[in-house]
Amino acid sequence: MKIAMIGSKGIPALFGGIERHVEEISVRLARKGHSVTVFGRKSFCQNGKYHHVNIRVLPSIQTKNLDTATNSFYSTFVAISGSFDIIHYHGIGPSIFTPLAKISSKKIVSTIHAPDYKQVKWGMFASYVLKMGEKQAVLRSDAVIAVSKLMSQQLYKKYGKEIHYIPNGANIYNRGEFPLQKEFGLEEGGYILAVGRFIVEKGFHTLIKAFRKINTEKKLVIVGNKCDTDEYTKMLTKMAQDKVIFTGFLSGMRLNRLYANSFLYVLPSLVEGLPISLIEAMSFANPVLVSDIPENLEVIGNMDVTFRRDDVGDLKKKLEKMLKLNNGQREEIGNRCLEKVKECYDWGLITDKLEKVYLKLKK
Repeated sequence: MKIAMIGSKGIPALFGGIERHVEEISVRLARKGHSVTVFGRKSFCQNGKYHHVNIRVLPSIQTKNLDTATNSFYSTFVAISGSFDIIHYHGIGPSIFTPLAKISSKKIVSTIHAPDYKQVKWGMFASYVLKMGEKQAVLRSDAVIAVSKLMSQQLYKKYGKEIHYIPNGANIYNRGEFPLQKEFGLEEGGYILAVGRFIVEKGFHTLIKAFRKINTEKKLVIVGNKCDTDEYTKMLTKMAQDKVIFTGFLSGMRLNRLYANSFLYVLPSLVEGLPISLIEAMSFANPVLVSDIPENLEVIGNMDVTFRRDDVGDLKKKLEKMLKLNNGQREEIGNRCLEKVKECYDWGLITDKLEKVYLKLKK
């Protein structure tokens, strides 16, 4: 099949859950013999090939509200005029253009990664457009995918249309492959790790407040995009103390080393789709601690490693509890995390599920 993927910034994934998702599935689909084209943006990728995936760079108006929309608009026009069998939208913003794609004879697939309209950064009009994007994705696509079970159930209840559940995933590594370098002055097991974009919904303010209240020699390492002009970033920087380290954006080997050698991974999110960073942390068989939002609970199952959402006091209490774990207890929790990833979140199995959806549409 010839498959067009629209909505990501491009690959290889420099940051972002959608970009990571698109990279992992597109590369695997290409290995299976399909022709996959990922449409991207000039400031994030280049025209060419990446592990046999075609990368097509198209223009965009580079503002917060127009970057994704304009690139997805151009990509849709190119895709409907090309020889693709399937046009696959990623995200509810890009999916606003599914009615335009439907004028072609191609099959349309939309993956809904998160209810982005819940993010406080969007104004009333942008939130309205995102809600319309979700509606168009569900009602106009030939197949609709949600990355979490909870989201698939909510969308089915809301629109009465079949929703396929195909989650995010992680690669399975041997933790010993990633010895910690002396970068950032860290030691193996000497830090608590958190990963994500610097937006309010990630809850890093709650984590820093709780961390400042505990008595520990360990450091707090936060990996993510840091923008000096962003008010939330400035607030986090002002809150932080000497033992809080902002690494900036990291990926690949550098990020994997931090996952592999952390004492504990913490995800304090207020809103999620299905958190790739949590699944990746679990794949390294280290303990995790997460806010009790439904999307995080879906990933961790019945493990008792949660704290109340946006509750500094409860997070402080749970951090202190986790820091007292001995090696045997940490290993037990870590192994349970790893087994959950192997069972439910392996990228190879996820790609197989997506391929079945494509093949069903082609019959």
